[in-house]
Amino acid sequence: MNLGSGGRTPDYLAVFIGGFGDVMLGCLSRLEAAFPGFLPGAVHATAYYHWDGGGLGVFRDRCDRIAEDLERMRRELPDVPMVLIGHSYGGSCAVEVARRQAPCPAPLCLLTIDAVARRQKNSRPESVDWWGNSYLGEGGGFMDAVPRMGGRWGHCSGADVNLSFSGFREDRAGHPYCHRRPGPMLYESPSEEERSLYEEAAFWLRGALGR
Repeated sequence: MNLGSGGRTPDYLAVFIGGFGDVMLGCLSRLEAAFPGFLPGAVHATAYYHWDGGGLGVFRDRCDRIAEDLERMRRELPDVPMVLIGHSYGGSCAVEVARRQAPCPAPLCLLTIDAVARRQKNSRPESVDWWGNSYLGEGGGFMDAVPRMGGRWGHCSGADVNLSFSGFREDRAGHPYCHRRPGPMLYESPSEEERSLYEEAAFWLRGALGR
């Protein structure tokens, strides 16, 4: 866990779970390394996991290892809210990790970015207080074949918010939205009428912290 608080108890934890290609491409780990936090003045800590927990997830998922780590952290910090952020296979893993959490006073926010899986269910975990889901609804180019074959979840009926992005549109940097760049689907909004996942999580967290 990356404690950016000088050792003091953080106000909240932000846990990132990367997808199948994250070890090579650093899709989500780069976001964790540069994460600015959700709220000005609130002290946060971050942690990063690869979706298979360091095992051979192609053959057997290792969500149990991540779930045990996070449950231990939540027992040690029972009143500290946690934001669980997963991309691709890391998104479906984040849902499964949340599903395996024991009851805890600390509220739990779940953010999934273009979640992919055929084995795990996309039903809402009981432990989750708020769930925001963003996904690529169309387009994405040649590289988008991988999440399509893997079983992209798309719209999740159990989520509190679903944000659909088009791969035929460009993000603020001028690149088309695509699966391998989760940053724009976290920080940007697909329309003027909607808030980004980042803004939605900040709004939820403000209430969880009583600010």
